[in-house]
Amino acid sequence: MGGELAVTLYSAGFAAAGIDATCEARAVRPAELPDAVAQMRADTHVLGAAVTMPHTVAVSRLLDGMGPEAQVVGAVTTISHRAGALIGWNTDRSAFTLALEEAGFQAKGRTALVLGAGGAARAAVDALREDAGKIWVSSRDLDEARALCHDLGVPSGGPSPLGSLSLLVRKVELIVNATPVGSDGQAVPFPIEWVMPSHFVFDLIYQPAITPLVRGARDRGARAINGVSMLLFQGLAAFEIWTGQPAPEAEMRAALERAVLERLSS
Repeated sequence: MGGELAVTLYSAGFAAAGIDATCEARAVRPAELPDAVAQMRADTHVLGAAVTMPHTVAVSRLLDGMGPEAQVVGAVTTISHRAGALIGWNTDRSAFTLALEEAGFQAKGRTALVLGAGGAARAAVDALREDAGKIWVSSRDLDEARALCHDLGVPSGGPSPLGSLSLLVRKVELIVNATPVGSDGQAVPFPIEWVMPSHFVFDLIYQPAITPLVRGARDRGARAINGVSMLLFQGLAAFEIWTGQPAPEAEMRAALERAVLERLSS
């Protein structure tokens, strides 16, 4: 349920820690999700799994328990397998915060626009809601955006239809793309001309490493980051959940950076 970069990340962690474990990517269609979870539960050799969209919300209903952040966010990004039980954890929320901090962006008092209303958007909003001045959530499915804002108690801002994007983009400071738009290397979630140098753009996509949104935002003088650092922090947290050991951060970070550079130069 994870991509090739994630496999590289986890494999480097296991190797550095001397743990005899392997990681493999598996594509699971929505209809196959219950069977995939049941197989994991039945296989005593499975430490757990990393979960990506579109399964992060749906999988939460198939597990035996949830960690506190997963309960609040309503989405699962990491599953641990202990004594025949599958427990869901959310590592997106803390990873999102750490990635923003590493990039030097202070969310306190800032205005934010989150695109999307799935699990990643929920984690981003949960991470921002204590500090950000206002958070708007814009999604193709306005009902999902409303549910997200209701569930997480967004204090100021709220759900917004896509038709209001041109106005919203101009009045916010932080733009978070928590949709898959741009993962094809071509699409953008809104016209790049709307980006201003004052914006900070956080595109949660990490494959490709430079999406049209990130490239376009940088071309227009804005600061923009992709989801690679968030993937790293997710990976460190997942490693500790699975193994009960501190993650070998230096080795995992180096392996991820090498893999990203190889992709950029190929």
